[in-house]
Amino acid sequence: MVKAKAFAAGTIVNALAALKGVAFALNLKTTVRFIPGKESDFENKALGCVAKKVFRSLKIDGKVKVESEIPRRGGLGSSSAVVNALICAAYKYLNKELEAHSILRANARISLECGMSYTGAFDDASASLLGGVVFSDNAKMKLFKRETLEGKVAVLIPDWERGNVDLRKIRERREEVERAFKLAMKGKIREAMYVNSYEYCQALNLPFEPVSIAYNLGLNAGLSGNGPSYVAFGENVKDVKSLWESFGKVILVDIVSVPAEKVKIENSLFIQT
Repeated sequence: MVKAKAFAAGTIVNALAALKGVAFALNLKTTVRFIPGKESDFENKALGCVAKKVFRSLKIDGKVKVESEIPRRGGLGSSSAVVNALICAAYKYLNKELEAHSILRANARISLECGMSYTGAFDDASASLLGGVVFSDNAKMKLFKRETLEGKVAVLIPDWERGNVDLRKIRERREEVERAFKLAMKGKIREAMYVNSYEYCQALNLPFEPVSIAYNLGLNAGLSGNGPSYVAFGENVKDVKSLWESFGKVILVDIVSVPAEKVKIENSLFIQT
């Protein structure tokens, strides 16, 4: 039996509209155990699809057991974390070096092929595996840069669910979301999250009120992924907890800036400027 883990991912800029995203790692973990053998059994169809593709490419077989602290369908990168952890566990079993770019490209490709993501979620996958804040080009499957971030993050898991994702509506907002990405690249994270969240809340028909409440406290805050979860971080982040509790469950977790596993971070992972 071999195991590996990956982290949850929170959103600064969602890559769906412009194929460029900014995400950061949260200390909510998914652990995958790989048990080699002939008999394969999977907890659900999506996991079965992922495992079969990983197993086929690496010429192995076995069982997969998943334990996760990350809410599913919450916009917190739960799918990216499962795929990362599964690939890492398989590599460990084969004594393959954990090369970050290889793992992340495989993650994006498999996520697309198994219908778990609209863009391959290279931003979420990178944050989930590498920790810190990542600035990604999802089309090129590369990073512009990776930075460290510290502190606590408040995560709102609201009483409402995610609605339908209408790609046409989202991509109509490309220009504003690209502006949010440029703001983030300049270090204006608070403004980037506000602009990004305003556009996505409109497109996904989700409430913007949790964002404005946290923003008015001086926090970096926004919708995470395609929702329904929201994230906030910054000084006095604990102050938002009582205000957000009227919307649903609120948890406080650490931001993570170290990799989930001992990965090799190659220069090829980054766009050379």
